[in-house]
Amino acid sequence: MTEKDSLEEVTQDPQDLQEEAESQVEEQAPETETEPEAESDFLAQWKERHQAYLASQQETESEQEEAKSEEKKPARSPKLSQKVKTKKVKDANSIQSSQELEVKPVVTRAPIPRKALLQASPIIAVAIMGILLAVYFISPLSKEKKIEVVGNQRIDTETVLRYSRISSKDYALTTLLETKTIEDNIKNSSNVVKSDKMTFQFPNRFTIHVEEFTEVGYLKDKDGYRLVLSSGNISETAMPLEGLPAQHTLINLANKDLVKELALQLATIDAGIVSNIESIDLTPSKVTTDLLTMTMRDGNALLIPLSEIDTKLPYYPNIAKQLSVPSVVDMEVGAFSYAK
Repeated sequence: MTEKDSLEEVTQDPQDLQEEAESQVEEQAPETETEPEAESDFLAQWKERHQAYLASQQETESEQEEAKSEEKKPARSPKLSQKVKTKKVKDANSIQSSQELEVKPVVTRAPIPRKALLQASPIIAVAIMGILLAVYFISPLSKEKKIEVVGNQRIDTETVLRYSRISSKDYALTTLLETKTIEDNIKNSSNVVKSDKMTFQFPNRFTIHVEEFTEVGYLKDKDGYRLVLSSGNISETAMPLEGLPAQHTLINLANKDLVKELALQLATIDAGIVSNIESIDLTPSKVTTDLLTMTMRDGNALLIPLSEIDTKLPYYPNIAKQLSVPSVVDMEVGAFSYAK
């Protein structure tokens, strides 16, 4: 059968095709028993052609009906029809995209195990610290340092900073790492400083806390008066009488070793008792070679061995309360008093 004959058969009326098929089946009935496979192939081809013909007929009828309905509808403006077409396209696209989204499988990532995170946390922390340090060194804050000195009374701030040997060119981090060296520089450079401690406040603020030795008294010499500290050190700079504080203790001892021992002894005594001492003189006796006479501001006089100041002098306030007149309190051997 040629292609032309096939097309002619498709265009024939369905009823004629059915009758022709039945007649062919009757004519070939004997062959059906012997050749079932050929008959089934023929029927299958006929059914396919018949269904194709019916589908084309239905499509033609639907197109004709749509054309009639369009003729009955009022004419639309081009803009409106364009909007309708656009809306239809958008609706079709949205439906198609929603269908595609529904079809696409959901891809889920497996969560990172907690154990792996814990193992990697030190590396992450080091990386973050490295980034922060890099940003800090790049910024101007790395070299701009704000230094404050507190607690200093006898030594000025400029002197403390000079003793610290902190350079303006040093990074703030470098200064922080050299904290112990800076503290030692200040302490070893001044005999007034008892201790010092430097603290750091991010990003570039430093505070130097200075603790000075307490004042014991002033030693008189030919050049004037020199400050004696609780450490036993004597200042190198002398000052005139007019430069002394209103209430001060005069130390009239020529032996520098005795002055240092006296200062170390008085460093253990309450500041209120020491401030009540107006002057100290060496008045040795036959029994005690280091006997001192302390003239008190309350009008009393105290006799006390230099080597026993730390054990006997703390009792003086209680004894002084029992005295009604200016008296001499003798603590050379034991403790007793008598009026001047």
